[in-house]
Amino acid sequence: MSGPAPTGVPLVSLHTHTNLSLCGWPEMTFEVAVAAGVEQGYHTLAFCDHIHVACVTDRPAHAERLRQYRGDRDRSTWPVQVLVGGEFEVQAPGRMVESDEILEVCEYVVAAPNHYQLDWVETSYGSFGEVAARELDHIETALRWPPTDILAHPFAGTVPAPEHLPDGVWQAADKGRVSALLDLALERGVALEIQPKFWYRQERAGHLAELFEWWLDMGGQVALGSDAHSLEHLGRWTAHYCEVVKRFDLTVDNLWWPTAKT
Repeated sequence: MSGPAPTGVPLVSLHTHTNLSLCGWPEMTFEVAVAAGVEQGYHTLAFCDHIHVACVTDRPAHAERLRQYRGDRDRSTWPVQVLVGGEFEVQAPGRMVESDEILEVCEYVVAAPNHYQLDWVETSYGSFGEVAARELDHIETALRWPPTDILAHPFAGTVPAPEHLPDGVWQAADKGRVSALLDLALERGVALEIQPKFWYRQERAGHLAELFEWWLDMGGQVALGSDAHSLEHLGRWTAHYCEVVKRFDLTVDNLWWPTAKT
């Protein structure tokens, strides 16, 4: 059992998927994931399954499953805080994939600016600068969307093409515009997420530490999430959690806590 990090930061995953997500592994049921969270000593396990365009995500069925999750949670005596939310995505600059029906059930909202692997998400395949500009367009869209609580994997989502590694895109980004967007995030109280797409592959995304250090120096809050789609993913996050906490000298004060939203 992992339990709290040595610094006293409780073990959390604010970005966890079940098999309700199309990319979730079949065995990753809500009940099994919660049981794993209890076994591994989680303080908070928050679920944010993907909401895609209406022709892909059955909105009434998805909302009903979230109601079931919340009902099971409310009837339980689990020794872990369980929250139920959703991961919505930017479809194009100025346009979110959204659903009022699902938002009504969500206790918190994650917004993903870079699901470029999906056919309905607009992207750029140009230079590093062009790809970075599109990333910033999408980040701004997510930050200006009122429901957003957490900005998922900034700069470390799915790359548009193999050569567009996160480090190169980050280095090409207009830092003046990045600064303005961080100001917007701070004003809105949106957290930036640190998770495996950055942490486990530092050879392709290690320079993103600059973004998180900048953000923390501003007084911004971070969200820590496994982005787990399987029990294996969740266990891996548990094993590496303390490394992330120590790397950024995180405390309970600079983590975003969903308890404030419920």
